[in-house]
Amino acid sequence: MIFIYNDFGGTHTTVLAAAYHLKKLDETREPTKQEILSAHNFNKLVYKDRGKLYFHGVDEEGNKVYTMGRGRSKILIPGIYNLIDTLQKQNALNEKIILSNTSPTVPFPMTCGGMLSRWLKIDFIGVPLLVSGAKIAYQDIVNLVHHTKDIAKSSASPLILLENEQFK
Repeated sequence: MIFIYNDFGGTHTTVLAAAYHLKKLDETREPTKQEILSAHNFNKLVYKDRGKLYFHGVDEEGNKVYTMGRGRSKILIPGIYNLIDTLQKQNALNEKIILSNTSPTVPFPMTCGGMLSRWLKIDFIGVPLLVSGAKIAYQDIVNLVHHTKDIAKSSASPLILLENEQFK
């Protein structure tokens, strides 16, 4: 099975979701500033990185975990979904794939922090807001990861697209 967590930039909630999924972050407590900033690709990706898949590791059940930023595109995820669906129908891809949107877990401080840090390069204001946002969103991200894993296990569909609107 392949999990692909996606959102606008692919460098904040997606990265944290991958870290919780892979048990690189302890889901039983709020993460520390150092843990947040040390997460693979946290606040590192830029505009040109959108649309790329980033491998984060293999979970305890042998599933691969990736992240991706989609930017403002309304067609990237449907296009990827269509490509995967076509490959699966042609038996060119025989792996179950779950696309899970982490955007609904993004709190306002994280949105502001991302704009300040990634777009305007004002890290001294943006990074503290990102850390604050990650702490605010921590339980929602953990819940989203559990939801994503539960749906993946319970669904017979080989391709699942989760918008996760219930986490808003």
